[in-house]
Amino acid sequence: MPIELQTQQWPAQTRRAILLVHGVGNAGPGDYLALLADVKLMLGDQADGTVIYQLWYDQVNDWFAAKTDLGDLLASAVASLRSEINDPELGEAVAETVGDVLWPVLVADARAAVREVYVAQLKQIVLDGINAGVPARRQKLSIICHSLGCFHTYEALHHIALFPSHALQPATHEVRFANVILMASPVQLIRTVADKLGSLVPNRRWLYAVQGDALSIPFEKTLTGMIVPSVRRWVSITGNLDPVGGFFFRNKAPWAYMQVAGQESRVDDQSPLNISSKQQLAQLLRDSRRTMSPPLITASNPHSWENYVRLNSGELRQWIAT
Repeated sequence: MPIELQTQQWPAQTRRAILLVHGVGNAGPGDYLALLADVKLMLGDQADGTVIYQLWYDQVNDWFAAKTDLGDLLASAVASLRSEINDPELGEAVAETVGDVLWPVLVADARAAVREVYVAQLKQIVLDGINAGVPARRQKLSIICHSLGCFHTYEALHHIALFPSHALQPATHEVRFANVILMASPVQLIRTVADKLGSLVPNRRWLYAVQGDALSIPFEKTLTGMIVPSVRRWVSITGNLDPVGGFFFRNKAPWAYMQVAGQESRVDDQSPLNISSKQQLAQLLRDSRRTMSPPLITASNPHSWENYVRLNSGELRQWIAT
């Protein structure tokens, strides 16, 4: 499936735009319909004044074949996860489930391809605003991303902050994001596993998630030494039953939970899902996995993107409006 960028005409007086970035298994047009409806419902009377973009990316031509080709490297990553979790009831199911999110990171070409299309879509959004008479400095841009999409967001934003050639830096080009809202982010989990794998991770020097002493909000350092963040509000939202977001049956794992200096953090209480035991959670995770295709995440799964939007609709509306 070819990469498809979106371009839209901004209505008069509109300054707000949102980019939705999916995780594993929602790679093309049509996969966003329920989520898009939830986002519009969340925006309420602000929906007509907000331009909504959706980033579609096809990371690999054959999901199952590409995953299978990783062989021992993926097995090493899953084994590393299993040892970190160290829970006989949850470890196996969680490691295999998170492996479905993690493995594209181990394919250097896939990482680079997604980053390229992500950056191109950001350029198009800013250009659409400029063409509507809204200069970059007056645009109110937000990103709502989920699961693996959080990783691609982290990588793309750090990349554009570093390289002026993309014309998307916060100081030089006045492109600053009002909100970046990461739901069930696996970025810290990826950092931990990549650190354990070391040189086995391909093209590691261009993996921003492992750079520095800790995860960080992207920024530009000006010639005068001023630090200008690319993002005004960086929000991490996860659930207390979502292992991808760093929680293992209501227990936060610091090695897996994304904690970035300066972020706002929310942890959803997922007791309404009626998951009462580790065994039940493990079975639900196993049931979401499919042999030759990405996992199927239903509303009963703690990793559901739609549920995160619904549970946090009030805060999301407030953040995007201000």
